Amino acid sequence: MPTRTVTKHDFLTALGCKTRAWYGMRESGGTPTPADLLRMQEGQEVHRRAQSLQPNGVFAGSIEKTKQLILDRAVEVIFEAAFTVDGYTARADWIRRVKGGWVIGEIKSSLFNEDDPKDEHLEDLAYTVMVARRAGLPVKNCELVLMNRDWRLGMPDPDLFVVTDHTDEVTPIAEEFNRLWDQIAPLLLRRSRPSPHWCWECRDCEYFADRCVGVGISDPIFQLPYLREKKFTELTAMGVTRIAAIPSDYKLSDSQQRAATAIRTKSPQIDAAEIRSALHSLEWPIGYLDFETLMTALPLYPDVAPHEQLVTQYSLHVEASPGSEPAHLEYLADHARDCREELAARLIRDTAECRTIVVYSSFEKTQIRGLASLRPTYATDLANLEAKLFDLEPVVRKGMVHPDFGGRSSIKVVLPVLAPDLSYADLDIGDGGAAVAAFAKLALGDATAQEIQAVRGALLEYCKLDTLAMVRVLQALRSWV
Repeated sequence: MPTRTVTKHDFLTALGCKTRAWYGMRESGGTPTPADLLRMQEGQEVHRRAQSLQPNGVFAGSIEKTKQLILDRAVEVIFEAAFTVDGYTARADWIRRVKGGWVIGEIKSSLFNEDDPKDEHLEDLAYTVMVARRAGLPVKNCELVLMNRDWRLGMPDPDLFVVTDHTDEVTPIAEEFNRLWDQIAPLLLRRSRPSPHWCWECRDCEYFADRCVGVGISDPIFQLPYLREKKFTELTAMGVTRIAAIPSDYKLSDSQQRAATAIRTKSPQIDAAEIRSALHSLEWPIGYLDFETLMTALPLYPDVAPHEQLVTQYSLHVEASPGSEPAHLEYLADHARDCREELAARLIRDTAECRTIVVYSSFEKTQIRGLASLRPTYATDLANLEAKLFDLEPVVRKGMVHPDFGGRSSIKVVLPVLAPDLSYADLDIGDGGAAVAAFAKLALGDATAQEIQAVRGALLEYCKLDTLAMVRVLQALRSWV
């Protein structure tokens, strides 16, 4: 069995919670989702293309090969330079030889922003700088390699990237990390688990509920909606980790108080007046609209920017009158081309008779505005469409607080409670990330004719359920008033 070492991911995770990092080092990580696989594939391709910036670079990939190449003065750039020391390992995307030392480069598939870089990018660089220096590499500078938002399909690979120096920002972070050198690795590498404790990272920790401090707790305080770290820290400092234990005189917002009451009493908190007032504005025929989109780091069509979001699909249920059986209309783009203009025209036609168009969140509004700015010919019609939108999510959030919502109000949480006969679990594509990955696979030409037919069918079924879900949620709300 290979010797276990602390990686960048382990170290950075430990900054938030050492118990989570300890578990993570010993878990296989499970089967990656289709969305995970797409991100990994994109990351590999971005790294490959970024190497075009250093045409004389030599691949290392191992500690021994890295040592050999560093000693070879003829080698100016080393890709995937690996280092290990005192139980820590790091791998630099590239290191460049300069006078008196080396420059470490970190390649990211994120877009370059003229404002400050993301904290996590600087932390990634800081960890690599720290380990490389500990391993004896004289690091002079460090740089980020990010994607150029002005790049378009067909342009040279080197133009895809923007390289910026961040030595001044990274140095103090690396020094701060270095002060933890003798603490983190010994703690993570020992056989016994670090003593767990409640911390802000518990709210999205994969180990919380079944093997850490959350075992047996059905009402953790982070089920309170809009809980901020400050309030979380106040409560845990008081020894309060369960909603049932929150003192009656502790100040909660109105929405938090209603959620706490619903969870304590195990009964829904219904604001019939709120629901009635919101639904009063509905006018038939009512459309229920949902979009699916494609967003990839590397554009798949001409005149599309890196990470630009493209609407590729919609589902529309249309309810002609109260209680009538909804008709269903849908559109799915040809994956071989950018179909946004055709989609916009079809969408305008299909929604023309609707007086109200129900959506769930502001996502559809954002995408409609994007289509309008991209296709000015349809701007007026799309603006008229936008004026008909009715966001159902705030109605659910304000009008119905259910103990089984867990303080949330997304359609994936609400639907199983209000319409348990409908489920995403049996679908071949059951979430937005999987839908993006599936369409991207088609657009990349990675599917057989048989697979294309199956995937397109699965995409249609998934999007159709999203709008049917809204129909059923609205029916449930009506039943409460």
